[in-house]
Amino acid sequence: MDSDLLRSFVAFAESGSFNRAADRIGRTPSAFSMQMKRLEELVDNKLFERDGRNVLLTPDGITFVGYARRILSLQDEAMGKLRTQDASRPIRIGCPDDYAQKILPLVLRGIQKAHPAAKFFVSVNPTILLRRMLDHGELDLSIISRSETGEEGYFLRHEPGVWVTSPIHKQHELDPLPLVLPAEDCKFHAWALDAISKADRPYTLFATSRQAASLLHLVRDGLGVATLAAASVTDEFQVLEARDGFPPLPAVGVALMLAEASHPLVDRQLAIVIQDYLNRNLDDDLTRQAAS
Repeated sequence: MDSDLLRSFVAFAESGSFNRAADRIGRTPSAFSMQMKRLEELVDNKLFERDGRNVLLTPDGITFVGYARRILSLQDEAMGKLRTQDASRPIRIGCPDDYAQKILPLVLRGIQKAHPAAKFFVSVNPTILLRRMLDHGELDLSIISRSETGEEGYFLRHEPGVWVTSPIHKQHELDPLPLVLPAEDCKFHAWALDAISKADRPYTLFATSRQAASLLHLVRDGLGVATLAAASVTDEFQVLEARDGFPPLPAVGVALMLAEASHPLVDRQLAIVIQDYLNRNLDDDLTRQAAS
């Protein structure tokens, strides 16, 4: 089977969009669509389905992604043995601020396990910007947030949202409730406002920020209650639960995405190594508590 078809198919699975996948592999959307029709003809099965304006993988498409990745991993491994590219430059890795404290270090250690001499350049930015940087070739791989049921990239974990207050200032007891939230393009922003509105609790939106560290500074100083990914929260903060009057929040998916043309050490086999390392080494005490 033509590896170009498989790479295009995996590009869709990792980006979640025909247009983004087409841009990523350097084809027009119409040419990409023709490729995917050709692939469906070759496998004699339906790989895609529509849900409103969105194109999703069918159950057979999800199964086929696994095989396509394995085929490409073997091809990449074989080609890697013959490459003479300079692998000494830093691997450019992106990470949302939410995951910089607990998830990013494990991803870096996982890469070092496979490549002990690897060096890194880390870019901490929101997922929406990291996706663009991947598409434009400014990153080799990136940790991203996706929908909990999404299929983009290589799945790392489900990350629950949590309500966070200061155990010293107890600002969660104030009326109206002061909120310090992620920016509006973050799912936790909308989820927090929806949940607190349904609870019929008065609130004021005190501040928004794209940086989890900034929100935690505000919480630490007693200026508001924040909603964050559980991985952002350290022991000095109090996680609020339903018994405190705060409804549970949904979770996001955390995944690893690879650039189409990237560092010679970055391939699908490395993504599998990172998945395995994170699964075995991440301390999940806080996220288990938040999800319970």
